[in-house]
Amino acid sequence: MFEVRINIPTYDNDNRPFTPVEFGVWESLLGQTFGGYSLLPGLVQGGWVDGETTYRDDLRVYVVALKSLTEGGDLEKVIDFAKLHFAQEAIYFAYLGQSEIL
Repeated sequence: MFEVRINIPTYDNDNRPFTPVEFGVWESLLGQTFGGYSLLPGLVQGGWVDGETTYRDDLRVYVVALKSLTEGGDLEKVIDFAKLHFAQEAIYFAYLGQSEIL
């Protein structure tokens, strides 16, 4: 199996916190797609730079396990869903010692 970590912000770009229902929909999708997920304890603080502006984020880190690299298409689908569902331009995730931003 291959472990994938997906960072999901806790607030939208207008500083509105995401609701338990919004996280529940996301978690349900992870469970249906990969058979389960783990939510790492606590929040991770991070930031990203756009030109001259640095944006700060508090993030939840979700872990899913892919049985095979052939499930990469499923991973892309859940990342695309997360971008729409959480109104993000991009989502950071890491796997196999590598990371990507989609």
